[in-house]
Amino acid sequence: MNNVISFGASFVQKLPIKKYSYETKTYTPDYASMAELNPYDKNDVDSVYEIARDFGGDSYASNIYYDIKSASHRDKNKYNIRFFVLTRQKDNFEKIQDIDVLGIAEIHQINDREIDIDYIQTHPKYVYPVGPKYIKRIGTAILNYFKQDNDKISLLSGNHAFYRKNGFKKISPNGNRMLWVREK
Repeated sequence: MNNVISFGASFVQKLPIKKYSYETKTYTPDYASMAELNPYDKNDVDSVYEIARDFGGDSYASNIYYDIKSASHRDKNKYNIRFFVLTRQKDNFEKIQDIDVLGIAEIHQINDREIDIDYIQTHPKYVYPVGPKYIKRIGTAILNYFKQDNDKISLLSGNHAFYRKNGFKKISPNGNRMLWVREK
């Protein structure tokens, strides 16, 4: 389901997350929207700037902003880096609202069925909340989206426990390179 909306971000699909209910003190299923950002659209680039500010200072979101801004000046036909947000927005993807963004990611498309994740970040307020996590499974939702259309995903990470829980294996004995391969 690829609904391109105007000149801005493209809605890709609804993804499952979990939302905390203060009344029942349990997590219930909910959905967020995955959207692909267009580095050649000023609104999308400006949105990533605001997302990076909202995520705070030195973050992967700031690195993603630098990369999407650089991408906006490159030749479209030679560019193989893609940008995504997971957001609570349900519509109006022409203008991504930074306050609704749950997570952001940047990938390098190696070939039709293989990617390298350059950056993936959940909004810090959902990782380090005061009290119970209001929303969880944000990073897992983003990873599961990437797993749908790819047979091989690689990345560098120091968070081995999270990625191992999501099916990745460490492939460099002295480094942080991890790999997920679709089981056949």
